[in-house]
Amino acid sequence: MSAAVGLAGCGGSGGDGGDGSDSDGSDGSDGSDGSDGSDGSDGSDGSDGSDGSDGSDGSDGSDGSDGSDGSDGGTVPEVDADAATNWDNYSVTELVVDEAMMSLDVAPDGRVFYITKGALFGAEGNTGTANVGYIYPDSGDTGTALELPVGTFEEDGGQGITFDPNFEENGWVYIFYVPPEGELEDPDNPYMLVSRFTMEDDTIDPESETEILRIPHQRETCCHVGGYLEFDNDGNLFITTGDDTNPFESSGYSPLDGRDGRKNFDARRTAGNTADLRGSILRITPEDDGSYSIPDDNLFTEANGYADEIDQDLVQPEIYVLGCRNPYTISFDDESGNLFLADYGPDAGSWDPERGPVGIVEYRQICEAHNAGWPFSRGYNYPYRRYDFENEESGQPYWPQNLTNDSPNNDGLTDLPPVQPADIWYPRSWEGYLEAPDWVDMPVPGERSFPELPAGGAPMAGPRYRYNESFGEGALNPYFDGKQFIMEWGTNYIKYVTYNDDGSVEFGDFLPDEEFQSPNDMAVGADGRLFLQTYGPPWAGEESKVYMIEYEG
Repeated sequence: MSAAVGLAGCGGSGGDGGDGSDSDGSDGSDGSDGSDGSDGSDGSDGSDGSDGSDGSDGSDGSDGSDGSDGSDGGTVPEVDADAATNWDNYSVTELVVDEAMMSLDVAPDGRVFYITKGALFGAEGNTGTANVGYIYPDSGDTGTALELPVGTFEEDGGQGITFDPNFEENGWVYIFYVPPEGELEDPDNPYMLVSRFTMEDDTIDPESETEILRIPHQRETCCHVGGYLEFDNDGNLFITTGDDTNPFESSGYSPLDGRDGRKNFDARRTAGNTADLRGSILRITPEDDGSYSIPDDNLFTEANGYADEIDQDLVQPEIYVLGCRNPYTISFDDESGNLFLADYGPDAGSWDPERGPVGIVEYRQICEAHNAGWPFSRGYNYPYRRYDFENEESGQPYWPQNLTNDSPNNDGLTDLPPVQPADIWYPRSWEGYLEAPDWVDMPVPGERSFPELPAGGAPMAGPRYRYNESFGEGALNPYFDGKQFIMEWGTNYIKYVTYNDDGSVEFGDFLPDEEFQSPNDMAVGADGRLFLQTYGPPWAGEESKVYMIEYEG
């Protein structure tokens, strides 16, 4: 069992990254980082110090109580933990194979839909066609609902898909994609798109497209698009956006390069910028006419006292969570009303006292608007240090409770909201994680914060399972009620998280004997069956698959 020391606004206090006193964090280090700068940020685990952990679950068959989020968990039948975790009681059916699948969702009528990137990573050329495919899981029938022209530079392409809450009445489907350069109104000001389309039967009409939101996007260098879409119970649409920043020339630490001509190597201009839509989770309320409104409890709204800053274009009211790196997947829990986020981490394999922490990935259970901290801190509010790339000199840490954005590329607020720590985190290397300098506030010095989790760099947020007695055959055992599924693209595991009443969390392995290649999305059907998407061998994408997982115990 591991103590949940963060809980990101849902009950935990978290760390402050250090005491922020007169200490400058220096320990006389020469600043060498030991990192080779390799990215691996979107699939490979990049760890050079793994401890060989097998990720065993340590589960004791607990009943899955999860009251930490204020939810009562509902009423479920008596559970049989032994039967639920006997993996011989499950069937796994391969439903479809396609290229470079990025996201999937299940329609209310049970059809499964997915969107492809439009080209393999590393393919020649900057344009392609993203396919929106459909699957009838019982008959096995498959087909293509939409062929969408997309820009495919680096990580660009088709990204996300979800259904309108009133889909059965209006047939509306929302898609996040990067338009090809030839279709841009102004090629000098490229953007990503969230658009609404209309579906009839198994076909999405390309002429029905209604643009909902344009998000700025540079096409000069890689990386981090984000692009996941998810609705909540109130008709609000969550949109994830990456920091749109090159991570390869910061030695695996935070990209904070403020030199002239280096803005795309400075994530403070996006994820740390209150006036930019990138590096955030956005939340809007789409209206029938194609416009949208802003929920009052977003981070920067008139209701929260930011009317003047909105008028001065110093903040973006669409921002719900500021400070994300590459929030590749999210999931919304209808019962608790919480959002669950997986955010990819940087690549450093060890702490550098002159730069900052080992690369850390994050899971966040989100119940209120807040600042997640990137590019200034990670995990348990572990701070990065200011760094002069021209002179290779370090400055003061970015203390997360007294945070300022001092980038020359920042056109938003200088003083930022305090940072909330992550709920769960793990590093590129646990060995490197434990090398933290003395000035850093660790939950338990010298110990792994979540020992059940192997080192890695590519977390994926699955759904939080909620059992319903109306579910049909194939639904998961009620043992999984309230348990949060998580996945890892680089290390190929699927686990489930139990949130206990005392604030602790437990991890269990799910189908540990299956050899899933780079799991990158998961959804629950209306009948309780589980659908899993895998990208295929890391970065290849030539054999992306969708599986149906059924419990037969």
